[in-house]
Amino acid sequence: MFEALVREASGKFDLGNNAQRFIGLLIGLIFSPATGGFDGFSKKFQDAGLGSLFSSWVGGTPGDNVLQPDQVASALGGSGLGGIASKLGVPPALVNIAIAGVLPKLIGLLTPGGHIPTSIPPEASSLLAGLDEPRRPSPAPVAPVPPRSGLGWLKWVIPLAIILALGYCMLNRKPHTVETPPPATSATPAPAAPVAQANPRFTLETRDGKANVGGQLASDAERTRLMDALNTTFGAGNVAGDISVDPATLPAGWLDKLIAALPDLKADGLKLGFDGDRLSLDTSGLSEDQRFAASERLRAAFGGFEISGLWDRAAAALASLKPGYGADDLVKALNLSRIYFDTGSATITRDSQEILGKAAEAIRAAPANTRIEVGGHTDNTGDAAANVTLSQQRAEAVVARLGELGVAPGVLTAKGYGQEKPIADNATEEGRASNRRIEFSVTR
Repeated sequence: MFEALVREASGKFDLGNNAQRFIGLLIGLIFSPATGGFDGFSKKFQDAGLGSLFSSWVGGTPGDNVLQPDQVASALGGSGLGGIASKLGVPPALVNIAIAGVLPKLIGLLTPGGHIPTSIPPEASSLLAGLDEPRRPSPAPVAPVPPRSGLGWLKWVIPLAIILALGYCMLNRKPHTVETPPPATSATPAPAAPVAQANPRFTLETRDGKANVGGQLASDAERTRLMDALNTTFGAGNVAGDISVDPATLPAGWLDKLIAALPDLKADGLKLGFDGDRLSLDTSGLSEDQRFAASERLRAAFGGFEISGLWDRAAAALASLKPGYGADDLVKALNLSRIYFDTGSATITRDSQEILGKAAEAIRAAPANTRIEVGGHTDNTGDAAANVTLSQQRAEAVVARLGELGVAPGVLTAKGYGQEKPIADNATEEGRASNRRIEFSVTR
């Protein structure tokens, strides 16, 4: 359940062998009785003005860069960070950065389906084992006994020698049954426990009401759950292929979402594949409406993943642009796209990268005098001035990414409008979602 986070903490945040202990200490901090458990930990973020950000992690799969190190410090304070840093023997600044990176994802894992836990889940017990185990003190040195004058001390020599000899024999006696290996030293390090390296994989191809599958999962339990769901969806006898099991594979974080989405993925001609947190999709064998429906369903379920092959209205419109198209036709197609960002930040989500690639290709092929404004818009949640800043940053992020994809300097300009130009009612969540957008317009 937590293996991917341990790997991320070990590699991405340079915690190495301290990674598992770090995740365990962080879970202990979240559920600490001294601060009110999970609810008390959540209140720390509310008191720091980050309550809505914290709530967005519950039951979700947050992306990267959702939480910033300065926000960690304002919510948890120096004592919480310093305590973990001290136990790990690393600088507090490193702990601060690592918490910012993994905490949102950890909260998502601890709250499946939005359920708020009242105690530490059993799956975390292995991470917490031994965290508070005290170190054994070294034996105190024995003070030497000064020799007595004369030869009276000789009467102690023989008994002492016998005791020492017997003790030596007892310490070096080999048991008859199990031979204990010598303790590891710096010269002969103990072998490290095997670390899961392989990504979980799964492929699905539908044809004539049947499913052909393949892949590799971490356990028989995962395989059984998925195969049962496939047989339920497509019917017993309509599922061909097999999924292998390898304990060196990471748990499939997408398994529950995939099982929930299967009933909507029965259209003949659909192909998809998971490799870790990457999803590839081929809907070319479906009708246009089926392509839209399958893409929308998968994007909604796996929004934080790197997704290739999505087919939405924007992708269809950009692909349909006739040679010699002008700026107006281009902008109409671009405005059918939805570009997503991590909550509260200007970081473009991984599932938005493909449509930006298609947009860049179309913009590069437009007439040389084309000039386009990239407008950032928000809903009316929060401070109006902060929304203007955020919308400007998001517009600039899109311009920067399109520049990286080959759009020439000067073609695009960025403008943040904040909440000034809603296109839907901010009183509903659906309306607010529509108002959070990037909008393209022609500049004359």
